[in-house]
Amino acid sequence: MAKDKKLVQSQNCNGCGICVTVCPTNTKLAKAEDFDVNTAKLAISVSNGAAVIDNLACIACGICTRNCPVGSLAIVPV
Repeated sequence: MAKDKKLVQSQNCNGCGICVTVCPTNTKLAKAEDFDVNTAKLAISVSNGAAVIDNLACIACGICTRNCPVGSLAIVPV
């Protein structure tokens, strides 16, 4: 994760999962031969109809914020 910023989300999230598919951290993990979506430490995932951010895995690149159709994700300074 970037030390000076982090990813946050609002309550607008509709759980569409676009953020999960565009995340470079998730993409890199998915390319591993032993990848298991149920056990992988994804930077962002969808659970119970909303995005769940793992700020330890997230690199705060902002790609998901630019692809979120409802604008529920933002990069903020810490």
